[in-house]
Amino acid sequence: MIELFPPLPRFPRKCFKVSHLLIQMTRLPTRFLEWNYYPRRELVRRLLLREVGRQEEMLLQFMRHNPVLITGAILDGRVRVNGKVVGCGYVVKERLINEVSGMFRDHIARSDEEYEGAKNREARKRVYEEHARRGSHLLLKYIYLPKGEADRLIDFEVLATVELAKSVPWSTKETWRLVQLNRRASLVFFQPPVTSFEVKGEISVHTDDPYHEFVTLVHDAYHYTPREERRDRPVYLLHVEEVYDKSATSSGFGRRIA
Repeated sequence: MIELFPPLPRFPRKCFKVSHLLIQMTRLPTRFLEWNYYPRRELVRRLLLREVGRQEEMLLQFMRHNPVLITGAILDGRVRVNGKVVGCGYVVKERLINEVSGMFRDHIARSDEEYEGAKNREARKRVYEEHARRGSHLLLKYIYLPKGEADRLIDFEVLATVELAKSVPWSTKETWRLVQLNRRASLVFFQPPVTSFEVKGEISVHTDDPYHEFVTLVHDAYHYTPREERRDRPVYLLHVEEVYDKSATSSGFGRRIA
């Protein structure tokens, strides 16, 4: 008998409590990480060394970082569905969060001091450039790691994003409203012309804990964010349950890979 769909890879699962639910997480599969995680290290390295290619190429590379977050819930008697493009990143394993956060915290504090001492636009520009340089080194040292080392230090059962719209006065804040009612969500990645993945799972919301601090620090590591713009930025962790290859290829079109 021909097996059209091979068995799913078996990854060790652990439980995580989100709200009142106890969910089983799964590890992001190698196929996804080979496309999404490991190339990010090369991109940061190239930015650090100013080895920037054509703008079109760089934009394609950045699309690994910017999936669409899909949320939905019953609101006012109707099913409401919302999608928005977000920046999406990785989290170190729980035992390392406080230590790694300390490195990024020092980095941000140094830039705060330099920015507040900058007297003119040119001086602030130098602060931004130096901040990006230092931040790139930290990202390569602690977040985007070589194979083998990454498996030991990065929690590949979680993807993270920062809720930036909540503090914007004119935003509908629809993602924030829907997440309060239903924590089920998907991240849909697309890189033209054919590559696409969907990661489904349960969201946990963090506003004042080690995960919130870690994710917002890493978010600000490359692009400096002044103090006054850092308020009211909740963090979403998507705890991975299912992964699908939705690429327009013979191995894709919605095939579940984890």
